[in-house]
Formats: sequence, structure tokens, C-alpha cells
Amino acid sequence: MIFTGWRFEHPKTERSVRVRGWSYFWAGLFGAGYVWWIGHGSVVQALALNILFAIGTVVGVGALVGLRLVAPIYQIFTIAAAVPLIIIVQGHMMVNLIKTGFRRRGYLTRRD
Repeated sequence: MIFTGWRFEHPKTERSVRVRGWSYFWAGLFGAGYVWWIGHGSVVQALALNILFAIGTVVGVGALVGLRLVAPIYQIFTIAAAVPLIIIVQGHMMVNLIKTGFRRRGYLTRRD
């Protein structure tokens, strides 16, 4: 499954947090803000990844348009296909940071 659901449970307080399909979208869209909102991930690492994705996107689009690697008619389609791909990849990376943060704090991690 591409968007694996996760459930994190604290063994003592029984606090439970679920990260499911739409969480990947929101994590990909908001990045470090989503990691901060969930509360158990490395916000600094998430912010660094956001900056790297932003730089990579600007360089990629700049190279695509400036170097004319693709015919002008196909540039818009290439960019339109790249945006969802970037959101999906970034979402997976943010959810992995959240998952690692919960594990480090002693939460039980289960697939949902």
C-alpha cells in the first residue's frame, strides 16, 4: 500500500494518534507545519527537508523552462505532473519523521 495507515499508542497514558491516507497529503502540503502540529517529530529535520524540496523545485522548474529541456507545449504538463509527485514524496518523508519521533518517545507503533 502506498499510504499505509499508522496508529501510535502510548503504553502508560493510552494516548492514541492515527496517521492515515489524507495525513500523507496534508504532510506533503504543509511539511514541517504538519510535523509540528502532530507534535512528535523532528521539526528541524522536517524544515530542512522542506527547504531542500523548495530549492529542488525551483532549480528543476528553472532548468526545465530556462534550458528548454522540454518543448514549451509540454512544460506545463511536466510541471503539473511533478507537483503531485513532490507532494507524495514529501508526505511520505514527513510521515516517516513522525513515525520515528513516536518510536523514540516510547509509543507503540502499529499499522492501521
